[in-house]
Amino acid sequence: MVAPSASGYLPVTVIPIVLDSRNPNASVGSLKFLSGFELKSSDPRFGGFSGLTLSADGTVLYAVSDRGYWASAKMRHDSEARLSGLDSWEMDSLLTPEASTVSGPLTDAEALARDRDDGSLIVGFEQIHRLWRYRPPPAGLRVPPQPVPIPAELQKAPRNGGIEAVTVLLDGRIFILAEEFENPDGRLKGWLIDSQNFSEMSYVHSDRFRPTDMATLPNGDVLVLERRYGFLGNWGARFQRLSRESLRPGARVAAEEIARIEPPLTLDNFEGLAVHKDEKGNLFIYIISDDNYSFFQRTLLLQFRLEAAGD
Repeated sequence: MVAPSASGYLPVTVIPIVLDSRNPNASVGSLKFLSGFELKSSDPRFGGFSGLTLSADGTVLYAVSDRGYWASAKMRHDSEARLSGLDSWEMDSLLTPEASTVSGPLTDAEALARDRDDGSLIVGFEQIHRLWRYRPPPAGLRVPPQPVPIPAELQKAPRNGGIEAVTVLLDGRIFILAEEFENPDGRLKGWLIDSQNFSEMSYVHSDRFRPTDMATLPNGDVLVLERRYGFLGNWGARFQRLSRESLRPGARVAAEEIARIEPPLTLDNFEGLAVHKDEKGNLFIYIISDDNYSFFQRTLLLQFRLEAAGD
């Protein structure tokens, strides 16, 4: 299937895939696999997606890439709420607060979160560490953003190890996690941002997994997507759940693993995570992979349903 774009022609081929070739209806931990697609395009901008979110009604996908582009697509679901296709693709460059196109070290967008209160879109960047808030759709990522104050200490983070995961909590605070910026005890640095007030906390990681994205669940807990990346294989992805009670200033938070994806299951460099709760109360989880614009990697989009209670 090749999808046209409403603002010009963006060719995207959407190829159905399964998580487990041995069992198309496989589950991993608390996640029930529903559908998956490999996304291909002849447009050289397409790929590198590191941040993901959905519209409030769960019908539009938004993603940002580590080369400074944003993409969107309309999502189609069948009668059982399985993702059945994507079309009306759009893609363009992110803008700076000065209304210029991002370039050079400004391009490395790694995280994307939607503010539930006003619908604005918050993008987290590495290289030059920062958060920018874009207007709610339909203007959204098409217009210049407003900078969001961040802790001064973030400027000490490794160029490729700063803001990797961002979410907006139910009370409006922004929660960010670094990918490689560690405390002396080995825990990763994180912050709760409330206007211009910054409260540091730390995140326990293990088994060579590092956080790549996160999303706030309807009950206030936070779901963290982690990646284990290896140039010679041994890739993995896992889903960690942080309780809402643990998200407080100064906390040393340890998450509970609820699912893991490892070989021989379908894998790539999963970096983007989004959640959506439908009118029936089902909670759907979407993840997207960053292909690093590499011939040897793929852009994959997977959909799951969270089966655990207390969502």
